[in-house]
Amino acid sequence: MTTGAPAASPSGPPASPGAAPAPSPEAAVRLPLRVKLGYGGGEWANSVVWTLFYALFLYFLTDVVGIGAATAGLIMMVGTLWSAVFQPLVGVWSDRVRSSKGRRRPFLIAAALPYGVAAWLLFTDWGLGTAGTVAYMVVAVLFYFTCMALFYVPYGALAAELTPSYDERTSLNTFRTLFAQVGALVGAAAPLALNDVLGDLLGSERAGWSAAAAIMGAVSTLGILWTWSATRGREHHREAAGVRLRDVLGTLRNRSFRLLLAAYVLGWAPLNVIGAVSVYFAVYRMGYSEDYASLVMLTWFLAGVVWLPLVDWMSKRYGKRATYIVFTLTWAAIQLLFLLPGPEDVALFWVAIVLSSAGSMAVAVTGWSMLADVTDVDELLSGQRREGMYYGVIAFAQTATAALVVWLAGLVLELVGYQADVEQTATAMWGIRLLMSVGAAVWLVPGAVFCWLMPLTKRRHQAVLAAIEARKAGEPWENDEVRAVL
Repeated sequence: MTTGAPAASPSGPPASPGAAPAPSPEAAVRLPLRVKLGYGGGEWANSVVWTLFYALFLYFLTDVVGIGAATAGLIMMVGTLWSAVFQPLVGVWSDRVRSSKGRRRPFLIAAALPYGVAAWLLFTDWGLGTAGTVAYMVVAVLFYFTCMALFYVPYGALAAELTPSYDERTSLNTFRTLFAQVGALVGAAAPLALNDVLGDLLGSERAGWSAAAAIMGAVSTLGILWTWSATRGREHHREAAGVRLRDVLGTLRNRSFRLLLAAYVLGWAPLNVIGAVSVYFAVYRMGYSEDYASLVMLTWFLAGVVWLPLVDWMSKRYGKRATYIVFTLTWAAIQLLFLLPGPEDVALFWVAIVLSSAGSMAVAVTGWSMLADVTDVDELLSGQRREGMYYGVIAFAQTATAALVVWLAGLVLELVGYQADVEQTATAMWGIRLLMSVGAAVWLVPGAVFCWLMPLTKRRHQAVLAAIEARKAGEPWENDEVRAVL
């Protein structure tokens, strides 16, 4: 693949002789089921490994490898901060690619195998001693996030190119979220179960973790390859964009994007808190075994699948902004319930688990879908399709927030005196409870406020699309609806 300035009009088809023809405008509105399912395969791949990392890596480092909680949290933060810096670069790179295979899909095929290998390396302890193991884990985390950025940023940008329809993007991202939940379920629950079986077969707990991670890496690679195959010929904007690295900061001049960016990262932060802390809460607060703790995460992700049809319906009926706001404010209230349950409050605990998952579904579906809509505003402003740059910037913010959140979680555990595999002190127990409840809820209210301020509704998005076509035709395109967005 090569990079360079665009060879065609900002929204016209590519001039490459080997390129498949772009679908007709009518076909652009609705996507075949096979394409929606295939696109979900990439989110499956990401979710399996992302959840494995954020739900279990901190626990793996502290309770299996024997690294202190603060050091373990710092290792995760170093890797995720590197990813935060690298992801905008990948986004710009993918915008500039000129290839008969499209701008995004070449990245998917290149990253598929390394991404699976990275998952295995994360959970493999080579017995290098304390200093050597810490150094190795830093390198493994850096490698994982490099592979993740090369795959996930172009994958996310691909969604905006598959269809311009406001509601069809909601449908596409509902499928994406469905696969995210199934992948998260597998990534959170399967490794603990596999570790027991494989650890017995291979003779050690550490070997069991390594083998389980290798299996997770293999299934994630297959998911990426599925998306690469299913989306063949479906990209509507294959021409390279003349994007420069300094243009990245220009994304913040897009008001809709600024507000969505804030809402997006604040809505995702609680997921990182819950992922990092839930196993500690289940084991030490509720008194569950590690095997039973995996059932907690399984229930959380399965309940999320059940909530998806309601999120999809509300998004189409009342709009994406309203759906985000209602679900996240409700989620904040529900998350505070985790202050209450103990080993004797089983029913309350499980009810809170089931209800908590609804908000995460709304954040995923509406956030990803609104981001695709925002890139249309950028096309009106710039005359180019620069989805990769926007997805890279939002991935930067999301990953940096995740790094901060997980590091803070590890630091809090260290400060309250958490010790692995022992009965926790009252102070340590309160730390775990506050992280699971207030530590998750505190992000959601400001996220809802920023989403409420975002001006891009369905009606205004349709006005933006009409203005793009009018501008191409040299006709007047500004009106009150468009100016409200700009």
